[in-house]
Amino acid sequence: MTAPHFKGVIQWGLGILLFLFLLYMGGVTEISRLPEVHWVYVFMLFLSTVGFTLSHNSRWKVIVDNTLIGKEGNFFSLYRYLVNSYAVGTVIPMDISLLGLRSYYLNRFQNIPMPMAIFSVLLDRLLDLVILLMMALPSFLYITRVTSINQSSSIVLVLFAGLFSLAFWKKGNTFHFLLEIYQRLLVRFFSKVPFPGPRMVEGSDGGRTDCHFSQSSVNQIIGWTLIKYIFLSLRFYLTGQALGIQFPVIKSFFFLPFIQLSGLINVTPAGLGVVELGTYGALFLMGISSSQILIFVLGQRVLLSFMLLLNLVISHAPPWLGRLKCLKSRG
Repeated sequence: MTAPHFKGVIQWGLGILLFLFLLYMGGVTEISRLPEVHWVYVFMLFLSTVGFTLSHNSRWKVIVDNTLIGKEGNFFSLYRYLVNSYAVGTVIPMDISLLGLRSYYLNRFQNIPMPMAIFSVLLDRLLDLVILLMMALPSFLYITRVTSINQSSSIVLVLFAGLFSLAFWKKGNTFHFLLEIYQRLLVRFFSKVPFPGPRMVEGSDGGRTDCHFSQSSVNQIIGWTLIKYIFLSLRFYLTGQALGIQFPVIKSFFFLPFIQLSGLINVTPAGLGVVELGTYGALFLMGISSSQILIFVLGQRVLLSFMLLLNLVISHAPPWLGRLKCLKSRG
């Protein structure tokens, strides 16, 4: 067995063990019957998943457009790259898929030099971490009951107002220091490595990554980041509604960072077992019963996998439809 295959077996094994541990900890025998699925909420869950993916792609497109300099990326092509990366992330750790696959696509099919391609994806992923860290404080204060829901909401508004103020002050240079860190540390370091060093500087000026973000593009990137988080919170809430598990939508907004923090331990395919444990902890702190928590974590895995598969089919529908039209015209 080769090293990559062995590593994959270890990752899957760990994920399955964590998942089984969750079932044991929650007492799978407490699930007396299958939940009644509310299909209206399932449809709304699909719409929120599409909204989440579209907002993620819209943000990434703005970033890519500012790394192309003078050209624009095709929205639907980028969307397919993104959905493909999420799909591959079901069999390998998600961060590796979202970083590696999208960078490869940009370099191979959009002719973007590898340093620019990698930077666009790293910046895209870093923005999710920024929002997570910003939400961590008000979420922690709310979960520990130090602050009320209104006080925590006020803290969130202040933090986001500060983020937009920083962007307004720095304007197009908001991401400049990140670009400098990337060029001086990562690009220069990897360019000296035999592999993949040559790929890091191929098609660029010694690994220099020249990006020009306007004030408008920075505002759009931050705006799409907030919209993406809102859709992610709605998806968590609608998953519960679809499975008959009731909790206020505002709680999903504040408890979501608890789950995302567990997702940072991205060592299993699609976060198998890890995400479920984080979800279990969040719902437990909400006061949800053990039987309902198990229904949620099991149903969430099934529903979101189905949503991803449906989104994958839809994202590839235009090329298929075009080929069918060509075949019909030839016939």
